[in-house]
Amino acid sequence: MATPEVDDPESMKALTVFLLRHHSNDLRSIILALDSLFHYSLHIQFAELMNYDPPRAHLLFSQPRQYLRLFDSAAFLAQRALLEEFGWVNASVKEFVPVRIDIFGSPLEFPETFPSIGKVRVKHRGILLTLKGTVIRSGGIKMIEGERKYECRKCKHIFKVHPELETRNTILLPSSCPSQKCAGTSFQLIEDSIIRHDYQEIKIQESVQVLGVGAIPRSIPVILQDDLVDIVKAGGLTV
Repeated sequence: MATPEVDDPESMKALTVFLLRHHSNDLRSIILALDSLFHYSLHIQFAELMNYDPPRAHLLFSQPRQYLRLFDSAAFLAQRALLEEFGWVNASVKEFVPVRIDIFGSPLEFPETFPSIGKVRVKHRGILLTLKGTVIRSGGIKMIEGERKYECRKCKHIFKVHPELETRNTILLPSSCPSQKCAGTSFQLIEDSIIRHDYQEIKIQESVQVLGVGAIPRSIPVILQDDLVDIVKAGGLTV
């Protein structure tokens, strides 16, 4: 099922302010970078966010699919705010800067959110999970659709829809307008609104050092996108 964009303007504003206060230098480097096609990313400490804004840190942990996207949008807004404030010459706001989460020194290192691969269960579905293992397979780099925009024919509200990889990137539109202000059920794709990403599938396997005698190491597929593509090779250790 495709996932609509989360509607949480209060959190969007809070995350934008967090990035401006704690990562303005990183944002400045991205804005001043000359290559507009390069895959830039912004790395934040989960522990830092947790100290600054515990409610948003919890939302990021419990609903990572939605709130990582919100964080990406906040990175765009923070770039734009800095550029408007300082007016740098030969600078540009980069359209897509994914936010990456560093879990070290945070509660995300606890066993409940950092299980061995063989102990991943259905209870872990949908949360911000950390896995560690050895890369045993590295697939080719492909292109995949990550986002498209639709307009409600009734109220003209524009919203984003993100296809889910679990359903072979199928697009399933919402049953009614996400604006919550109308009951429209007819939507039109906005021309040239489709955004595509680099995509790679790898497989990681738990370390034999953590297993008991005679135990078979388990493996799990992992999907990499954008700046994470092609940075790990078979035989390498990854978290």
